[in-house]
Amino acid sequence: MTQQIRLTLPQWAIDNVVLVNERLNEHTTIRMLLDTGAEYTIITPAVATRLGAAMESAPRVPVTTATRREVVPLIQVNQVDLHGLILQNVECAVLNLPDVLGVDELRGMSFLKRCRLVLDLPHRQLEIETE
Repeated sequence: MTQQIRLTLPQWAIDNVVLVNERLNEHTTIRMLLDTGAEYTIITPAVATRLGAAMESAPRVPVTTATRREVVPLIQVNQVDLHGLILQNVECAVLNLPDVLGVDELRGMSFLKRCRLVLDLPHRQLEIETE
């Protein structure tokens, strides 16, 4: 079944980056930053803890940040609800994000590779479609 959403982004959400709120596992609402350059979606340890993730037993993967390379836990988020577009079993690396970003997540390619993405910044539109 094809799912599609089209969002009109408020100006504050696209001044320097694309920010969108979403819900994880039906109960945890967070703010995410769209990052097409990230191999994995990254969530903070605080969000992973709220989701009840078993980070100690999770497999570990290398992640390259802007300043260094780290090996971090890779967990599965059961459900990501992005304004009604729902994906199951999304891989997320767990890593602290800089406070200056003001987000709990970087939405990377472990989610986006399953989608068709259209970002129309002049019209403040974000369209995502998946099967």
